[in-house]
Amino acid sequence: MEEEKFPIVLTAALPAGGTGKTPFIRVYGEWKARQGYKVALIDLDHQCSLSELYDVYETENTSLNLFKGGEVNFIPVEENIWLLPAHPNLQYEPARLRAEGTQNIYFLLEDWLYEHEELIKRFDYLLIDTHPDTDTLTKNALAVSTAQIGVVMPTEKSTNAIPKAEQALSDLKVDTYDKRHKEDRVTCELLLMGTDIEKIGKHYTKLSRQLLSLISDDNRFVGYIPHKELFAQAFSDEKQSIWTQLEKDSVVKEKSNQTFKEQLEEVMVEMDKKVEGLSWH
Repeated sequence: MEEEKFPIVLTAALPAGGTGKTPFIRVYGEWKARQGYKVALIDLDHQCSLSELYDVYETENTSLNLFKGGEVNFIPVEENIWLLPAHPNLQYEPARLRAEGTQNIYFLLEDWLYEHEELIKRFDYLLIDTHPDTDTLTKNALAVSTAQIGVVMPTEKSTNAIPKAEQALSDLKVDTYDKRHKEDRVTCELLLMGTDIEKIGKHYTKLSRQLLSLISDDNRFVGYIPHKELFAQAFSDEKQSIWTQLEKDSVVKEKSNQTFKEQLEEVMVEMDKKVEGLSWH
């Protein structure tokens, strides 16, 4: 019998809100689930956006207990997908942990994962959504991750957050460096994903052109997801899987939707290649 492996862990994180990291986590999680992989989604954002996308509003056995102790409940939300929902009180955890002088404050999640290894090894992927900051809970997620996925929109706020994310990850590696064994405890790598690249007619908008230029110059970018109203609607009114929508005959028969589906699949494949090329814990 093949030995169960520790899952690949990816964290969506960028210190700028509204960039599309939560939709990306859902889209990529569903992409892997449709390939037959078992995917666990962990919502560490006290705004609970990922949880709300799946209409989950739990207040017990949530991701808060990863840090406070207690039971957690991974809720099945789709075939091959389980969600550990967030709790609004996550916003108070960084201050509490610092006030209590918590030791190894950036490795609390790592400790929890290894203490619950039997449970965690049931999954092939752990995908973590975070609050748009560089605080303690986000650093805990990065400390266990193969890659940090920074989702970048064509806005100044979003692109300005890239060097902030880069610096925060670098600082985390320095702060946690194992001097005794002379090795990094944190091996996470920063990857970037463009999103909401928009055309008006045959021409890209000014901000989209600027982001495309950045994407072409920075090899950390995996690719980009074009602007598509159908994509936006999947995370607002209907909350229905974009993959499910793209399988509807009424949707696919429109050439623009078929093109978008092909572009989305292509960038998902590129993300797979990037992730597979990285070493993980």
